[in-house]
Amino acid sequence: MREHKLMNVRKYVDDIFEKLENADEKRAAYIHSYGVSQCCSILAIKCGLDSELAAAIGLLHDIYSYKTGVTALHSQNGAEMIRVAFKYDLKDLFSDEEQIIIQSAVYHHSSKNLIHDDYDELLKDGDVLQHLSFDKTYRQENSKRLFRILKELSLTNPNPVLLPKAHSAVKPFHQSLAGDIAESLAEKKITGEKSNTEYMRIIRYFPEESAFDELENAWCAAFVYHCCIEAGLSLPIRDPHTADNIANCRFACVLAWYEWGMENGFCYFEKDSFVPVRGDIVIYHNIIPKENKPESSTWCDHIGIVLSCGRDGLITAEGNAGNKNVSDIIFRKRDGTIGCYIRIPKDYVYDGWKTDFKTGREKVITLGGSYCNDR
Repeated sequence: MREHKLMNVRKYVDDIFEKLENADEKRAAYIHSYGVSQCCSILAIKCGLDSELAAAIGLLHDIYSYKTGVTALHSQNGAEMIRVAFKYDLKDLFSDEEQIIIQSAVYHHSSKNLIHDDYDELLKDGDVLQHLSFDKTYRQENSKRLFRILKELSLTNPNPVLLPKAHSAVKPFHQSLAGDIAESLAEKKITGEKSNTEYMRIIRYFPEESAFDELENAWCAAFVYHCCIEAGLSLPIRDPHTADNIANCRFACVLAWYEWGMENGFCYFEKDSFVPVRGDIVIYHNIIPKENKPESSTWCDHIGIVLSCGRDGLITAEGNAGNKNVSDIIFRKRDGTIGCYIRIPKDYVYDGWKTDFKTGREKVITLGGSYCNDR
């Protein structure tokens, strides 16, 4: 890798960090990201890997959380953010193989107790090691990795303070709460404008500067995503391992919801006498007039959250209701415009972390063994 690649990566992350308004957060972003980058570069030399590629990985690993303020699933979402950056801000810098290496490392870096490929492990190690420079408090889940690194580098054990093992209790999805949140937002008649802070909060999960323009008069799915996330749903902005025909489709798109629902067995249909309840998601079938949508649009062209259901119709909460760039509560007939419903089980658990980014197959190997040979 030539030095200009790293310079461009640095400019990309610096542009994001400089826009952080909180001085402490900005300082932390620089210290941690550049610190992890340096640690990764050093560890790469130790293991015979490309130190400059490793440095780039370290710089990019937490970029999603710094850009959006959203930390949940920031590793998976970070890989998705970087995928898009390779098409624009970081275009033509890395080979196809290098892009996959970078995305995979970022995607897996939160799984500190598991083993993945060389650069995936390098980033996890660099992340853990950099933490030691300013805080000796460690979760027990990360301590084994830390002790391996220190032993391999012949460093004195700093006797870190180990916190109790974190409980892995799953936060349930509250379906009725999703309805409550959607109703509260919809009745405010939120407009899709940059000056509307609640609207900008709704679309904050989608990190590109172009997101505002791309979602203009098309934020119904982003509205549903926000309400569900707020109600406890754990789901990245895009599932890279869902059906091939939505490989580039995020949950800001209705089609992504439909394909995800079908793949997981969450979709239900009027023809099967399914009766929706508060908090269910409703996907519409060609409800938007042809003149108001591109010719390439799919049949599932709008989405909302059910508030109540009667014999003849639904009361729903929707973003971009009526294609008017505003949230609202709407009465919808239970007719041919209803495509399907999605009911998310309260015990649904996102397990995409089990899937290897590169192969799309399940890969769960726990940490163990020696340092470089464990890769």
